[in-house]
Amino acid sequence: MKKIKLIFTLLINIIFYALGNIIPKDKSVWVFSAWFGQKYNDNPKAFFEYVNKHHKQKIKVVWISKNIDVISEVRQLGYIAYHEKSLSGIWHQLRASKVIICQSLHDDLFAPCIGKKTKVIQLWHGIPLKKIMFDAFADKKEQKNIFGQFVDYLSPYNEHRNDLVISTSELTQATLAQAFRLDKVQVLTSGFPRNDVFFEHIEKSKNVPFKCIYMPTFRGGIASECDLFERYGFDFKAIESQLIKHNIQLTLRMHPVNKPPVQIVEEIKNSTVIKLDAGSDIYQSISQYDCLITDYSSIYFDFLLSNKPIIFAPFDLDEYKNRERSLYFEFEDVTLKPYCYSWNEILERLISLKEHPVDDEYKSEYSALKDKFHEKPIDGKSPFSAKLFSHLDSQ
Repeated sequence: MKKIKLIFTLLINIIFYALGNIIPKDKSVWVFSAWFGQKYNDNPKAFFEYVNKHHKQKIKVVWISKNIDVISEVRQLGYIAYHEKSLSGIWHQLRASKVIICQSLHDDLFAPCIGKKTKVIQLWHGIPLKKIMFDAFADKKEQKNIFGQFVDYLSPYNEHRNDLVISTSELTQATLAQAFRLDKVQVLTSGFPRNDVFFEHIEKSKNVPFKCIYMPTFRGGIASECDLFERYGFDFKAIESQLIKHNIQLTLRMHPVNKPPVQIVEEIKNSTVIKLDAGSDIYQSISQYDCLITDYSSIYFDFLLSNKPIIFAPFDLDEYKNRERSLYFEFEDVTLKPYCYSWNEILERLISLKEHPVDDEYKSEYSALKDKFHEKPIDGKSPFSAKLFSHLDSQ
C-alpha cells in the first residue's frame, strides 16, 4: 500500500515537473526559502528583506514555506508569503526565474515545481570548517535496490542542483566550488547577505555593560544537555559576582539542539548579568555584542567582520581533533590565541578585554585572518546584498 501511494505521489510530482519545464519564467519573480522550509532566517531572509526594501518596484519577491507559523510571521512584516503546496505557492514556484535557498532545492522548496530554466541560487549558511556536501558524503552513496532506482528515475527534481553558490573570499570560493562540485565561475565572491548587519551604525550609550556572547558548536544528540560548564569550572555565583563588579553581561546561546544543565538554567532566571538567548535569528542581535566566545562554531568567521575581539575556548581541543578528522583547515591555523581552557581563564580574558585594548600582535593576526576569509566589501550599508543583487539582476 505504501509503495502504491508513493508511486501515485511520484506521478503527480512528475506532472508538476513537466509543467515547471514548460511554463515560461517571469524574470521579475524571485522565490525564497530557508532551512527545510521551516524557518525565516539566515542569508535568504537578509537578502529577501534587502530586495523588498530596495528593489520592490522591479522584483516581486515571494517567501515560500512549509510552516504556517513562518508564513504568518513573514506576512505580518508586510511581505508576500505562501505555503509551498498552496495554489499561489505552486504558481509562483512554477513561474520564478530564480529561487534562493540555503540548504537544497528539495529541502527548502517544492522541488517538482522548479524547472530547469529556473536558476537555483545557493546562499548556504556559513563558512565551513568541517567538510560539507560532496566532500562529506560522496563516498557514502547509498546502494539502492531496483525499486529505489525506479523512484530516483521518477524524481529527477530531487538531485542536487545549484546554478550559483555564494562565497566570501577567494579561499572560500575554492572550498565551496570543490564541495558543491562546481566550476569556480559558478561561485560568486559576494559575501553573505546576513553579514550586512556588521556595517550598520549602532550608537553605544555610556556606562552600558560590556556585552559578550558564548556560542559553542553542536554537541551530543538531539535535546542533549551540554556539560561545557561545571566540568570546566563554571561556578555560577563566583562568575556572576565578577561580571557585576566589572559591568560585563554574558549571554549563553547554545546550539539549537543542545541546552545547558537544568541547574544553570534555573540560576540564570534570577540573574541580571547572565542570560540565555534562544531567539530564532542570531543575526538580529549579533552585531550588538562587544565580544564573541566560541569553540568551533563557524559563527566566528562572520564575527570577524565586526572587528571586535573573539575568545576561543576549545575546552576539549584534543578530543575534537581526534573526532573531527574531515576538516578543511587546521584549527590552529584559522583561530586566534590565547585559547581559554576553563571558565576562569575566560573570565580573566573578558576582564582584560573590557579594561584594556588588544595589543598590536592580536590586531595584526585578527586582520590577517579576516582578510583570509572576507574580501573587502563595497561601500554602503548593505554591501554584500548589493553586490549579490547586482550580479543576479544582470543575469
